[in-house]
Amino acid sequence: MQKELNPEIFGEKKSATPARREGLVPPAPSTDPAYLNTDRQIFELKSQMLNVNEQLSKLTQALNEANKTGNARMERFQQGLSRLETSHNGLALEAGQKIQQINNKLAERKALDMKIQEMVDRHNNVIKSFEVRLNHLQKLLAEKEAQVAAAYTALNEAKMEIARLKRF
Repeated sequence: MQKELNPEIFGEKKSATPARREGLVPPAPSTDPAYLNTDRQIFELKSQMLNVNEQLSKLTQALNEANKTGNARMERFQQGLSRLETSHNGLALEAGQKIQQINNKLAERKALDMKIQEMVDRHNNVIKSFEVRLNHLQKLLAEKEAQVAAAYTALNEAKMEIARLKRF
């Protein structure tokens, strides 16, 4: 197919009947108002398409920018989260160590308390046995004092008897 310019564009008028019969030349533009209205609609549609393309490119740019911003925020959040996790793990480890130290000290304290209680019990037993011995010794002392008093009384009686016998 051979392309030809529309001769009416430049003001030339050519007879299009033989070429039209062959189907090589497109029909001449019509001055029909419906045809002009269609041209206007096509122009408006092209204009709207350009506007839509511009808006689409703006939206694409905005979306890309929002995506970059979102990715940057997500990265910051992930870094913050990892710092928090690291801090949390460190604090949890430290708290676990302190709890273990406290448990060890508590166990040590309980062992010392048990030893102290055993010492107190032994001391109480020693005191009780001392009290028993002291009471026994007091009873013996009281018996010995009674014996001494009885002996002293007997001695005094014997002296008095001797003194009485000496008078005779």
